[in-house]
Amino acid sequence: MDGRRIYLMRHGETLYQSEAAEGRVGGGVLTERGREQIAAVALLFREVPLDRIYASPLSRARETAQIIAREKGLEVLLSADLREITPSEELLAALSTAEIFHEIQRFFKSATTGWDEPYLGGESFRQVQERAVRFLDSLLSQDEWQTVLVVAHGGVNNALLAYATGVTSGRIFNIEQDFGCINIIDFVHGRPLLRLANFTLYDQLKINLRAHSLDIILNLLRAHGLIAP
Repeated sequence: MDGRRIYLMRHGETLYQSEAAEGRVGGGVLTERGREQIAAVALLFREVPLDRIYASPLSRARETAQIIAREKGLEVLLSADLREITPSEELLAALSTAEIFHEIQRFFKSATTGWDEPYLGGESFRQVQERAVRFLDSLLSQDEWQTVLVVAHGGVNNALLAYATGVTSGRIFNIEQDFGCINIIDFVHGRPLLRLANFTLYDQLKINLRAHSLDIILNLLRAHGLIAP
């Protein structure tokens, strides 16, 4: 089983707009720029021998995976364990969009947010890692693959990257996950090895990516009039 590889991606740029279908901060489809980001990645993967493509069931991850899957002639396999960290529906209903994003910023940016603190009254980061690792264990128990692509979200990706590097406590793990980024986790001598983190084909040296990804998202929502300036 040595030499197995998981390409772990974050979905492309989205405005998180599909509120009725998947929750006020849970849904969304890709923007035109987001589709361009992933179309370029799909070309990059042309020469990569992928055996399978997995994705979170949330639409922004599904659409990202489907763009690459069409290029590869593969189907997208969905796993609920790859969905983004889940807030409380009751709390979401009681907050405005601006208040929701303020709480999201506080949760992920604070130096004191721990692994067992609920995210907007919902899941903790530890619970996200538990289900993300459950997906990983199930995948590793199967013999019929060597290289797979997994398309998920910033929170889930951080949980898997924390697992790969042996982090299970302290403040929540937070490796930047830009839209459409690629991480690589290899398995060598039965152990995970982080080979690459947060590579973005559209800005490889991060020249225009200096702000926190949450601030980039907030500015994007403001620019489209979805949150007041």
